[in-house]
Amino acid sequence: VIDGVRRFGNGACLPAGPMREAGQRLQQVDLIVTNGLAARGEFPMKYLADALHRVDRRGKAVAIRQFPDKNVHAVAGIGNPSAFFATLKRNGLRITPHVFPDHHVFSAADLAFADRQPVIMTEKDAVKCEHFVDPRLWYLPITAELPEVFERRFRTLLKQVLHGQKTA
Repeated sequence: VIDGVRRFGNGACLPAGPMREAGQRLQQVDLIVTNGLAARGEFPMKYLADALHRVDRRGKAVAIRQFPDKNVHAVAGIGNPSAFFATLKRNGLRITPHVFPDHHVFSAADLAFADRQPVIMTEKDAVKCEHFVDPRLWYLPITAELPEVFERRFRTLLKQVLHGQKTA
């Protein structure tokens, strides 16, 4: 999976750059999925955001476009928080962004903002905050959508593997 905007960044792997594996690894894969703008030979993936859920798992989910509070704190401890923030804005929310390092271990103090506005975070971050008792905390799960041609190609590759044929 490649970031369609940042691509390979400076070409270095974590922690010096954005990559988790060296670029040469692409020569060994069967399919390349791109989050965002896909180049030739890549399959574009887009994230779909539907409803906000309370971190404490109480109550019903609320459609993001129907969320009653339009002014929210947006919290992200992920590698590329700008995409998360853009999703919230695209869905009509006015955000105060709060960026934390990737894989940040949250404390209740990290989320104790002076006002009573809701706090929306990624699902990845919400898992780390489930033990906080705070009804202001919400998370936005996302679903990855890939084109049908990807699914067809993927099924073909699986059949080849199941029948002992070599891929890549």
